[in-house]
Amino acid sequence: MKKYRNLILLIVFLLLVGLFFLLRRNEPKETILKIIPVDSLAIAKIQVYNAADTVIVYKKDNTWRMSYPDEAAANLDMIEYFFREVFTATYANTAMNEHAKSLHQYGLDKDKEVQLKLFDANDKLLTHCRFGNTNNPYDYFRYGNSRKIYQVRSQMISGRLRPEVTSWRSPLVLSLKPYEMSGITVSHAKNSYVLTRDKSDWYYMDKKEQFMIPHGNVTMGKILNVLERLDAYQYSKPTEIDKKSLKVAAEVDINLTDKGKHKLMFYQQGEGNYYLVLDGDESRYYHMVFDQVYRFQRHAMVFNIQEMPY
Repeated sequence: MKKYRNLILLIVFLLLVGLFFLLRRNEPKETILKIIPVDSLAIAKIQVYNAADTVIVYKKDNTWRMSYPDEAAANLDMIEYFFREVFTATYANTAMNEHAKSLHQYGLDKDKEVQLKLFDANDKLLTHCRFGNTNNPYDYFRYGNSRKIYQVRSQMISGRLRPEVTSWRSPLVLSLKPYEMSGITVSHAKNSYVLTRDKSDWYYMDKKEQFMIPHGNVTMGKILNVLERLDAYQYSKPTEIDKKSLKVAAEVDINLTDKGKHKLMFYQQGEGNYYLVLDGDESRYYHMVFDQVYRFQRHAMVFNIQEMPY
């Protein structure tokens, strides 16, 4: 009797093991998918918006520009971030929830979510994603008006993918290499001087002095550095500026080797506000910091210092 009982228990055990593996084999497998299932080369316009703001950038001749709210060059750092982090983001195809009443639970309320629309060169909508977060390490998202809510498998992206114009607009106002310039004329309240380039040598001249600037001179180096990357993250419209309160801090005329020119007018307002008008375009008063202006407000003696090697 004991022998038969053990045999029955063994058979039951084997049946349970077999049933376990059968159910496991038939269990639906979770599939990992890309959130943006389109060819990267097909993307010609990116629209990011929330309840308060909208930013639109587009690709023209392989160059990214902003069309709204400004017409300007796009910030390439943000474009690279988008294709590196957002475009490659993935999710598991198992929905977290499928009820519209649960949107708040996942940070997908209309007043909190960040929406992303991608278009091709013919302005055809490629995909529409809505991202939300409730202070979790990962985002949640849904497509268009779908009620299915999924979890993003990469780190939170909604915190950076926001329609902030200062993030999407390129801060670069002017970029000139030393070899692109033949001369720089500077005028400020205490002096006026001319910097002239001859191959790799720069010469200083004002009403009293004239000399070759020593190689490695820090003052000359700072001027060349700021002209190679002159940044401004904000600007004001002329209607936002009290022009009567402005005074000229420095006037800089740059002659280019191709016979072109650039004119920089630096203004000071009060004690700590500085602005730049580039090439006479008064539609934008770029916000500057003191150091960007001060580099041009230097005296002759600092251009003639021979820097000691370390």
